[in-house]
Amino acid sequence: MDKMKIEAIDVLDRIIIGRVEPHIYAFTTNTVPNYLKVGDTYRPVAQRLNEWRVFFPELVKQYENKAVIDDETYFRDYAIHQFLEQDLKRIRLTPTDLEEGIYFSKEFFKETQTNDVDNAIEDIKSNYNDNTGKYEYYSSKNRLPERYHYERGKNWNLRPNQADAVKTFVNAVQNGRKNLLMYAVMRFGKSFTSLCCALEIKASVVLVVSAKADVKDEWKKTVESAGNFIGYIFLEASDLSNSERVIKDKLSEGDKVVVFLTLQDLQGDNIKDKHKQIFGEQIDLLIVDETHFGARAESFGKILRNVGYDKTDEKNIEKLDDENFDVNEAEQDIKKINARIKLHLSGTPYRILMGSEFKKEDIISFVQFSDIVKEQEEWDKNNLNKDEINEWDNPYYGFPQMVRFAFNPNKSSRAKIEALKKSGVSFAFSKLLEPMSIKKDTTNNDHKKFVNECEILDLLKVIDGSKEDEDLLGFLDYDKIKEGKMCRHMVMVLPYCASCDAMEELVKTNKTIFKNLSSYEIINISGVESHKEYKKPNDVKNKIKECESQNQKTLTLTVNRMLTGSTVEQWDTMLYFKDTASPQEYDQSIFRLQNQYVRTLSSDKGFIKENLKPQTLLVDFDPDRLFRMQEQKSLIYNVNTDENGNSKLKERIIEELRISPIIMMNHNKIKEVNATNILEAVSEYNNQRSVSDEVLDIPVDLSILNDDDIRKAIESQAEFNSKQGLTIDPSQGEGDELDIDESNAASDSKGDEKAKGKEEYSETKTDNETKKLESQIKTYYQRLLFFSFLTKDKVSSLDDILSVIDRTENSRLAKNLFLEKDIVRKISKTMDAFKRSSLDYKIQNISMLASDESVEPLTRAMTSMKKFNRMSESEVITPSKVCDDMVKMLPEDGLREIVKHKDKLLDIASKSGEYAVSLYNRLTSELGYSHDDIKDIIYSIPTSSTAYEFTRRFYEILNLNVDNIANNFNAYDLIDVKNDEDEVDYEKIISILRQKKTFSKITFKDEIKAGDKTVKFGVVIGNPPYQKSISEEKLNSSLSKQLFPHYTVLSMEISTNLSSLIIPARWFAGDAQDKSFLKLREFLKNKDTISDLYYYEDTNSIFNDVEIKGGVCYFLSSLNHAGALNFVKISEAKTVSTKRNLFLEGLDIVLTDEIQFSILNKVKNKEFIPLTEITKGRNAFGIIGKDSVVNEASSAEFFKNSCELRCKANVIRYITEDKVTKNMDVFNAYKVFISKSAGAPNTDKKVIGEPYIGGLKSACTDSLIPIGKFDNLFEAESLQKYLKTKFLRYMVSLVKSSQNTTQIVYRFVPMQDFTGTSDIEWSKLINNIDEQLFDKYNLSIEEREHIKNSIKDM
Repeated sequence: MDKMKIEAIDVLDRIIIGRVEPHIYAFTTNTVPNYLKVGDTYRPVAQRLNEWRVFFPELVKQYENKAVIDDETYFRDYAIHQFLEQDLKRIRLTPTDLEEGIYFSKEFFKETQTNDVDNAIEDIKSNYNDNTGKYEYYSSKNRLPERYHYERGKNWNLRPNQADAVKTFVNAVQNGRKNLLMYAVMRFGKSFTSLCCALEIKASVVLVVSAKADVKDEWKKTVESAGNFIGYIFLEASDLSNSERVIKDKLSEGDKVVVFLTLQDLQGDNIKDKHKQIFGEQIDLLIVDETHFGARAESFGKILRNVGYDKTDEKNIEKLDDENFDVNEAEQDIKKINARIKLHLSGTPYRILMGSEFKKEDIISFVQFSDIVKEQEEWDKNNLNKDEINEWDNPYYGFPQMVRFAFNPNKSSRAKIEALKKSGVSFAFSKLLEPMSIKKDTTNNDHKKFVNECEILDLLKVIDGSKEDEDLLGFLDYDKIKEGKMCRHMVMVLPYCASCDAMEELVKTNKTIFKNLSSYEIINISGVESHKEYKKPNDVKNKIKECESQNQKTLTLTVNRMLTGSTVEQWDTMLYFKDTASPQEYDQSIFRLQNQYVRTLSSDKGFIKENLKPQTLLVDFDPDRLFRMQEQKSLIYNVNTDENGNSKLKERIIEELRISPIIMMNHNKIKEVNATNILEAVSEYNNQRSVSDEVLDIPVDLSILNDDDIRKAIESQAEFNSKQGLTIDPSQGEGDELDIDESNAASDSKGDEKAKGKEEYSETKTDNETKKLESQIKTYYQRLLFFSFLTKDKVSSLDDILSVIDRTENSRLAKNLFLEKDIVRKISKTMDAFKRSSLDYKIQNISMLASDESVEPLTRAMTSMKKFNRMSESEVITPSKVCDDMVKMLPEDGLREIVKHKDKLLDIASKSGEYAVSLYNRLTSELGYSHDDIKDIIYSIPTSSTAYEFTRRFYEILNLNVDNIANNFNAYDLIDVKNDEDEVDYEKIISILRQKKTFSKITFKDEIKAGDKTVKFGVVIGNPPYQKSISEEKLNSSLSKQLFPHYTVLSMEISTNLSSLIIPARWFAGDAQDKSFLKLREFLKNKDTISDLYYYEDTNSIFNDVEIKGGVCYFLSSLNHAGALNFVKISEAKTVSTKRNLFLEGLDIVLTDEIQFSILNKVKNKEFIPLTEITKGRNAFGIIGKDSVVNEASSAEFFKNSCELRCKANVIRYITEDKVTKNMDVFNAYKVFISKSAGAPNTDKKVIGEPYIGGLKSACTDSLIPIGKFDNLFEAESLQKYLKTKFLRYMVSLVKSSQNTTQIVYRFVPMQDFTGTSDIEWSKLINNIDEQLFDKYNLSIEEREHIKNSIKDM
């Protein structure tokens, strides 16, 4: 690594220290003249001298040298003192030599020079070589005796934060809390503290349950060594297995017991059966040590699915599971234990936030790493100045500082990641490190190769220092890391098991090109076959220990193995090479670096403890994630320490960064990240996310449902992100306000009821009911966030919302969002503090986004627009890019004419003013108009009261005229205006909308007079409502009334020139029940004004998580257009643009490909008779398919003279003949039954369902349709084969525009002769029959291949 090329490398030089060898130091001070202070230290000398400056501000460093004989042998400052006193007769300082008030240390020596110290060191080394025994030497080769039985010693003292935890525990128990949580990171001393809690409640039987057997010794040592626990006996699983009476016997002898069991012990029947009574009745304190178990409560398989990994890797992960227990079963076993008090010990805070198990008053301690560091610093400050105190006497000695590198990957990897993101890959970093095969590939060894091998190799070379990159530091080649013996034992976290195999192979095969990586031994613990070599965690630990003893550096490769609970003390660096959706998984992983790694060097009279890992490195290649995790940790900490913790977030981050700095590198410049950088980066990230994403971040608090009024409000909500969106049952809407019990609202209901034994409302519900309630709460959260964005007042919390909700505009806003002030107030009072803080923080952020006047209005509007996606079933907010693309289609000269004549531009179905923003952007940014030119010509008709508020807010941000938003009607009301024939009265709608009257005051009751002045709408644009469910009126819930055809006609009729809508494409060939698609096609054919049409097969490429069967299209209609249109088809494979007529010759449907037209022409030109001639419609036999109807009309068992009834594709029941009321001729003949529905068009490549033979006297319910009527089985079987051909299914796909595959979809399928004398040999295999059909219709090679590639085998 060329340091000369890197700017500000001194920033890194200051932060990186690494391992420090022991040093002798000496200083002088005017405070104690003529004396030299001589001491030793195991931290940097400069740091130790700064600590002394507290007492001697004017000290001057005089000397520094290593206190080292060799790598294994050290000496102390005592040896120097001995030489100075005994050999040179130098005099030590005494207290009487000092004036009063001057700090005394006995390590000052009178009239001593630095060469005296040199002489002392020379003598010490000489005597070591001569083995004279003159001095005391400390060697790592001397082994301290190991203890197998602990001796009872003195009482251990509780440290301040431990004492606070015990005090809080006692208070909680006294207040009736029974299920408590101690959250504290490692090194806190959770076992000692929790056993002190047991002392306070005079517990006779304490049961400790842990996921890990290797923590048993820690518990045993605590019970048997600390004088505090005299009278307690430690028992483990073997003691309980050997004797059924062991607990009773100990209790009868006057002893108390601490029983330690693992989750495996608990799940076995042996111990539980022998000690039923104890487990059922007599446990005073149950301690659940979840420090290592909590992270596993969310299965890794679920984490994988959340971040888009290949599910097949789960089997590989399962093979590497080091704990043989079922997490869910373990949870149930723990719940069954009848303990007086339960105390959970956890090392990560996410359980607190995400679950509903603990209230704030259940949490007896909340200790993060920063608290440990503060206590460590405080101890040093108060004790290190004492001569008899050693640095390692600090109870937190060896606790490493974590330095965090937030680097972007190398240049080629960044380019690949961007390409993956553009192609729709969400978790691109993990995809970058994807292996060629997830499973073991014995043929080509593809599980040992990366898909993107070149990019990964480049990345490794930059890290290694053998290649340079301006945004990534080659830290393995950085001199201070090498000198400080850092990065000796690294762990690399990868996305797939086979990624570990590929990484191992890549490093090994390229050893010759690496400067540093070549010196590492690869330890692959998560590869596809790694469970065979490293069966247990101890195998891994022993391997690393062995390597360290041989001075061999290691690189451990893992996916998640040994990242939850296992302690590998040598690990000092983590390279995080994957995406993760789980903060808990991330935190658990990086905690692996935070254990102490201390070496003891002993002599006959004492020992030295050397910190081998004073600093660790976390290298994260996703800086934004690192920043988000930092923000979340700081938020969680603050809410526990401060009622309004969000307001002090910046201060908290500053403190966290002081303790654990973050380093970035951009354009060859090193930068230390500050709190502002983090908050800005997180803000930018949040601004890219939708409100739905933000809601998912807020933990659900089910306890609010204990309040009856809140529960009624929540249960009236639609489920979150459901089609109903923010719509609400009219009975819950603008009618009478809820009758709130004010006395209840005023009471403090933060969980006291639960403490008194009252059952939580959510606990009375099934899992599915609970999930629904959680989803409904999220919808309510969404309303609150919407209010925060829409109000003009800055709000930072629920309380802020309450303080402004009665103001005039906010009152209207709350009404339109269905927010009741009293409900919001009760939620504010009852909501759990942690969850409330998370909600408040989202409220604050979204309010800032809306009201940040430092950002230019258009930028603010366009950024804000990304936050919103769906409001209700038909209110899907159009993404900004689509709006921009549609607005760009509008011809420039047409727009300039509109502005020139002050004509209007209308969004016919506004959800959030999205088209208004896009129109404003193009008119000002591209066409150069001023704000005043256009502020009064952009009009909108919202789709609902909620959409009105959003549209209005964006108008306000852009300072557009809000009177141009319809206020007395919405977009749905437009097509409810009917004429005498009960058809949409387009003429009346147009005359109402074109009134020269303030748009916000227009109503549908306005009387229009001939000759009244009118306005012109030069552009009508938008994303109208698509359909309306009519399930209340029909048995079939899938039936919907199609709305978009009416808006399409209306937009063209209202506009004086240009119109552009985005609508479902199912009108191309579909057949709606009300004939609206047919009418729309006729209208468009006659109108012939569409100049451009863009068709998207996959709606997800436009609307995330919105399925619109048959695809979606947007068009531009221009009255000035004539001739062929520009037809653009966008599919997953390619984009094809053609100049063509909308309706190809002789067709009344829209085909999307020229090749479709060519095939159809050939098929229809040959004496065409459609298969619909022998296809019956729905409910061919008069038997409804509803379960209740079928069960009443038929039997599951065959009975005499019964007839077959096919109910579903593979379900047959039996009926009497009289149940068939229609089509008796078909009933009595052979035929084929086929489902009347199949998969979605474009995505279901089989097109239709499986065809089944219907025998003589057989019928089907209306879930299927019958095709054919034959007097012999051969013809029915021939038809069945025909239905399975790719040819037939391709012809169906031309017409199929939804899941429905009823009679009409067979309109382009040619009838065949199904007899034995047919021109088609039906006895052949299906693929052969396809070839015969291709030949019959003279299809070209290209056409044949097109059909084969378009349709899947059946």
